Amino acid sequence: MPVAKPLSEGESGALRGFCSPPALAELIRDLYLNERTGTLTLSRAGVSKRIHLDRGMILSVSSSLEDERLADFLARQQVITAEEAEALKGLDDGQVLEVVRGRGKVPIEAIHVAARELAQQILTSLFRWEDLEYSFTEGPVPASPMGTNVVVSFELIIRAMRSMGGFERVKDALLRQDRGLRFSDQLYLPFDQLSLTSIEGFLVSRIEGQVKIRDILAQVPSEEEEAASRFLFGLLILGLANFVPPIGSGPLSCEDLLRGEEEKRRREEREKAEILEFYRVVRDSKPTEILGVDEAAPADRIKAAYEGRKERFAPSRFLRKLQVDLREELQIIEACILEAFLALRSRGLDSARTVGTGTERVVSLDLDALSMRKELSKTEKQSLEEERTRMSEQFLSKARDYWKVGDFFNCIRYCEFACDYNDKNAAIHGLLGQALARNPDYRWQKRAEAALIRAAELDSFSPAHFIVLGGFYRAHGLHAKARKHYEKALELAPNNADARAALKELARNKG
Repeated sequence: MPVAKPLSEGESGALRGFCSPPALAELIRDLYLNERTGTLTLSRAGVSKRIHLDRGMILSVSSSLEDERLADFLARQQVITAEEAEALKGLDDGQVLEVVRGRGKVPIEAIHVAARELAQQILTSLFRWEDLEYSFTEGPVPASPMGTNVVVSFELIIRAMRSMGGFERVKDALLRQDRGLRFSDQLYLPFDQLSLTSIEGFLVSRIEGQVKIRDILAQVPSEEEEAASRFLFGLLILGLANFVPPIGSGPLSCEDLLRGEEEKRRREEREKAEILEFYRVVRDSKPTEILGVDEAAPADRIKAAYEGRKERFAPSRFLRKLQVDLREELQIIEACILEAFLALRSRGLDSARTVGTGTERVVSLDLDALSMRKELSKTEKQSLEEERTRMSEQFLSKARDYWKVGDFFNCIRYCEFACDYNDKNAAIHGLLGQALARNPDYRWQKRAEAALIRAAELDSFSPAHFIVLGGFYRAHGLHAKARKHYEKALELAPNNADARAALKELARNKG
């Protein structure tokens, strides 16, 4: 996106260059901060429009297009007649103003309102251009009936930016900023004097220094988000609000905003490719390939490789967006790295092996394995077991999330992942059985029965597992088996209402 950087500045104070619509607001802001008086001319495809500035504030706006000339606009607003407008053709806006005011037939207030509305129309059309060539010339500007001040200038620009072109990349950059937003200490604007929409008023109330732009926009209705983000960008680029901490020194520039965003985008692409490539590796490769070691690697090298891979793909080292978008892939990578490490270490735990033939036995000591035994203390064994349990709980939590939304296929998938790391958790088998039971196929029903039985065996003092088993058998018409499990639940919890109700229902159906 072109930015508002002057190509040249002569001794006369003239500025020339090219800019995008978002950078046009930055250019006008810089002229205001430097209190420049002169004419900013913007051109495209043979059409030119001029913004006349008085100490950086917008005094008037004019256009080379006939339907954006003052005489034609006054006629459309019925301030003057069409015949009068025709007679004024060929005169510039300043001359038209003098003629109309000199006749004394039109109230001066009506001329002020019309001039303000015309300025808004031309400025809005300028911000819709995709790219602009500009030049600024210092010097006197024509008189205007509109009058100007900071409030008038701000309102003209902020309204024009509501339909500004070239905003997509700017919006993405704003949403990615992990920075708070607060009002500037140097520039103050009396918001009570502005004609703000209800959404704009709400946004002003939310700026307090800590809340990020994406958090503010999250509280806005979706149909208002685009307008809200443009308004917040307007506050930032005009210098009325600042990021905390700031992106760079001085007022915000589109170049700094988008350059930082481009760097973040490239990093995101690079990290995403790295995660997905290693995700493919861990799903299709042997433990040695996952850790990057050979079959004969000693214990210390295996452990170092494990620690390196674990640190390399720790979710915290990647961008927050990737931590969310690729959460499942990162979890599986973490689990597979641990699994590869445990598989390689278990091969060396046979510290002595018997070799030879016949009755002669020679005991050969595996020194690497012995050193591994010494290193693998009870504390480390416990640590590894805790790591497996933690991974199992993570997968179980994910399986429960899928169960809640009715995605039984992924629920089964993650229950199986959880079982790989902890096969003695009754909750995993219970959930797996209920998810499998949703498929009417006979093979799935047999797997469901086995999983539910396993859950009851692992947690034989919980009536809930027997109630679920009873419901499973009851759904298959196996009432005797169902009754047996409901009665078992009542043995464990005599006051269990679910078991009592189920037994009564079985009795009624039998009768």
